[in-house]
Amino acid sequence: MTIQQIIDDKSIKRLEKRTAIVQGILDGRFDFSAVSEACSFLPEKKISLLLEAIEEVSRSKEVVLEERYRKLSESYLLSSDPSCKREASRIVGNLAAAYPEDLDDAITALLQNADSDGTVIRWASAYALSRIVLLPHYAKGPLFEQISNLYEKEKENGVRNQYGKALKKAEKLR
Repeated sequence: MTIQQIIDDKSIKRLEKRTAIVQGILDGRFDFSAVSEACSFLPEKKISLLLEAIEEVSRSKEVVLEERYRKLSESYLLSSDPSCKREASRIVGNLAAAYPEDLDDAITALLQNADSDGTVIRWASAYALSRIVLLPHYAKGPLFEQISNLYEKEKENGVRNQYGKALKKAEKLR
């Protein structure tokens, strides 16, 4: 089955679809070209499922996805679909340490999402920004102060905790 066939199959539940895509990525049936092609014609509502699968793989300590997955995810950081924003943020955060170069566009989008009305979007942005600021280059740069400001104004404890833990760790790198 192709990615589109899995996603469009109404007899398969969402979690099973995500699991099938994850397995396809892990065993090589779905390489980056297949993932990218699926993103080129699927609507964003369905792309969010594909991004969920990529996020699950990107969280794995056993597999490091290639940088193109991070770049693809960055293109969904400012999506109109909140699920795409959430998953894209988490992928960027998961892959930031493996590919720390050229994160400026992602940081700009994540900072924009950090002001979202939606707590889930703010949390996902905090998740990614908190991983990026732990990279020495960013810990010593303006991102540290930007995150400090976000931490101070954030009301939601879950989001604040993401920032707070990262700031303590990043402080040691400064």
